[in-house]
Amino acid sequence: MVKDFDSGHNNALLIEDDGDDRLKIKLLLEVMGFTVYEAPSPIQARELFALRDYSLAVIHIGHAPLASLEMCRWVRAESTVPILMLTKRGEVVDEEMAMTAGADDYVSKPIIEKIFTSRVLQQLKRGQSQRAPRANIISWRNLEMDLTEHSFKVEGKIVELTNTEYQFLQLLMENPKRVFSREQILAAIGSLRGSTSDQVVDSHASRIRKKIRESGGPEVISVIRSVGFRLADPKEH
Repeated sequence: MVKDFDSGHNNALLIEDDGDDRLKIKLLLEVMGFTVYEAPSPIQARELFALRDYSLAVIHIGHAPLASLEMCRWVRAESTVPILMLTKRGEVVDEEMAMTAGADDYVSKPIIEKIFTSRVLQQLKRGQSQRAPRANIISWRNLEMDLTEHSFKVEGKIVELTNTEYQFLQLLMENPKRVFSREQILAAIGSLRGSTSDQVVDSHASRIRKKIRESGGPEVISVIRSVGFRLADPKEH
């Protein structure tokens, strides 16, 4: 059953992996009258979310960008609670991606108190009817990703991807018209954090293409010369 955010009273769920920022945001929310339940990771946040209802969720996971999007999608699939995403210049997760994942608004870091407070109040004033839970399924042509089950299918048949391959493809499928540089992809995929080799990204892209082709799927990844990768345009194939 989808949770009604109005029943959460003044509870706020805060997901932030930076300890200093988490404390700052917690204090701001407490001054506004919230009881804040905080977590540094998505796993802990999901456990907290199951225990009570909330009237606000604030999400930022800087060290694992895709995890912040996954958490946003999961919260939106479970609840109509207002979601405020925190973004930071230079991170892969930007405002467009946050809104696509189901966020209601965003605030850029470093946090400016007046802006943060204003955005929170705006979300609380919005009607519940303007929000809707979202399914955790991404589809493109005959490909389907179930983000809850962490499964990937071609024509309804399961195709086994490594976690890194799954995250790479998920990034592209969620943003079908966007081109990502190799550096952005390396930063987005947690298991590759710290790597600087362009060949690593190219190798993963090649393996994903091969698995999907062998399963009867289309060409899925296009290389944009001197720029990066994006989901393939069906008109090109």
